[in-house]
Amino acid sequence: MRFEIVATAFDAIEKTTKRLDMTTQMAALLKETPASDARIVIYLTQGRLAPPYENIETGMGEKFVVQAIAKAAGYSKEEVDKRFKKTGDLGETAFELLSKKKQQALVMQTLSVKKVHENFMKLAKTTGEGTQDLKIKLLAELLNFSTPTEAKFIIRFALGSLRLGVGDPTIMDSMARVHLEEFKKMHPAIVKAIQEDKKHEKKEEEELERKIQLKLREQIEAKYNIHSDLGHIAELLAEKGLKGLDAIEMEPGVPIRPTLAERLPSSEEIVEKIGKCAVEAKYDGFRVQIHKHGKNVSIFSRNQENMTDMFPEIVLAAQEQLDAEKCIVEGEALAYNEKLQEFYPFQVTIQRKRKYDIDEKAKELPLKLFLFDCLLIDKKNLMPLPFEERRAHLKKLITSGDTIEMTKSIITDKPKEIDKFFNENVSSGLEGIMCKDLKAPYIAGGRKYAWIKFKRSYKGELQDTVDLAILGYFKGKGKRTEFGLGGLLCGVYDEDADEFKSISKIGTGFSEQMLADLDALLSKHVVKHKPVRVDSEFEPQIWVEPIYVIEVRADEITQSPMHTAGRNKEGVGYALRFPRILKLREDKKGDECTTVKEIITMYENQKKVKIEDSQ
Repeated sequence: MRFEIVATAFDAIEKTTKRLDMTTQMAALLKETPASDARIVIYLTQGRLAPPYENIETGMGEKFVVQAIAKAAGYSKEEVDKRFKKTGDLGETAFELLSKKKQQALVMQTLSVKKVHENFMKLAKTTGEGTQDLKIKLLAELLNFSTPTEAKFIIRFALGSLRLGVGDPTIMDSMARVHLEEFKKMHPAIVKAIQEDKKHEKKEEEELERKIQLKLREQIEAKYNIHSDLGHIAELLAEKGLKGLDAIEMEPGVPIRPTLAERLPSSEEIVEKIGKCAVEAKYDGFRVQIHKHGKNVSIFSRNQENMTDMFPEIVLAAQEQLDAEKCIVEGEALAYNEKLQEFYPFQVTIQRKRKYDIDEKAKELPLKLFLFDCLLIDKKNLMPLPFEERRAHLKKLITSGDTIEMTKSIITDKPKEIDKFFNENVSSGLEGIMCKDLKAPYIAGGRKYAWIKFKRSYKGELQDTVDLAILGYFKGKGKRTEFGLGGLLCGVYDEDADEFKSISKIGTGFSEQMLADLDALLSKHVVKHKPVRVDSEFEPQIWVEPIYVIEVRADEITQSPMHTAGRNKEGVGYALRFPRILKLREDKKGDECTTVKEIITMYENQKKVKIEDSQ
């Protein structure tokens, strides 16, 4: 497949202002993609070379990309830099300079999708002496045979800033659209039920199609939840149609998307919601998924990042303390102070996330792993089992040792016992508790009331912190001008619309170092116009791709006609009162931030607490 087809589609998607149009264009690209290239096209769309858990990155800095453009376009580095200062985008710079070159010499060789991927894989895996020169050569080779449009996206890909705004939900919607007619033929009963649903009597044909497509999208997402590799799924769909989904099962080495928790403000409401439940200590560390197959152990973060090399003591402990040939378990890893017999706060634990000096840091800050769930043992899929049965399997799985143990827990249906357990854990330095429905299966990728988190409350403040996606930023004033960043526009995620809705402008809580770090991060993901998946009436000075998440504390959630989060028919949404940033959440992707539904729930809970306090 010619890479020009992909680049042309990317160009159209970038210029799109509506998500529905983006889905249509992405579906058209997938229809045109042969099965042999489907996997690569999906990875390229995601801005990756492989699924996220393989941790393969291009690793090109602006300085070296400038040299590659100069080499391919026949300009000096100074001329490329001068043009870059005007465009603010090295992709656009490459487009302009190669456009001039092609007018002078029409020497063209077709660039294939496989060739682009092959060069970038070589580039990513090149190490040792002469590495940078070889990387520049590999990138320049692609540019030599690319059209200006191809060059624009090759350069952006090299920098890790594709700027398409296509999230995984949009990709899955596109897959569903491609296979919609096949789904109708395979499942006439489902189609008939949707068509005859009285709720949709007055709906247009287009709306009915959307409902049917949503059913298929749910099937695709169910497979993605247990096998987080959209490239692999796209390849199977292209090869075998919808029957290809039957071949997708959970397997050690491929992360499962984690189940997520809801929130409630009191132990009474928790018991009312789920009855008798398991109440576990909530540890403030790295949520990790451990995969074991023989002596091979893999450790994945909550967003599928492979962290195996970072935690050698957990790898060793998993080999010795998990009594199964194959297993997939989940837990929380956090740094432990052996001398004081206490846990370090998350700010200390986060120091273990590193690529260098790993062994030294492991000795300084050893980790303890507290397991709370078990998804697979040997060939038995435990996910459909009730939590209490999974917990029993987990207990049998763990053998004695110093590093791995089960989370501390009790089983009760008495609010007073939940409160007592909560206070014990908070006083020992932990974050709070997690209450779990004893009868609930493991819901991969889902946020249900099967798990309910209950954290420390602060009098006069919002009961919990929120995680917000950064949508854009404002330039600094006064002392902040030297950092280039003075404030942020932030939003929450609307799962139904696959959009980010604005909820707050934040200008407090920043240290000088945080301002500098955020400016360096965000400047690489600047976009010229509001991203397609962002809904905001506020216009920051600079828009960015919504891929970074910050943890924020605020006094309360208020209703607001200015922000779009949870906006109702009367035009009233939600906002945060007196928000201040706490930290960058490096363990979360943009669409893993707090959701609109969570904000609405927190607002309702907040009102209940106020009423109770006033009585």
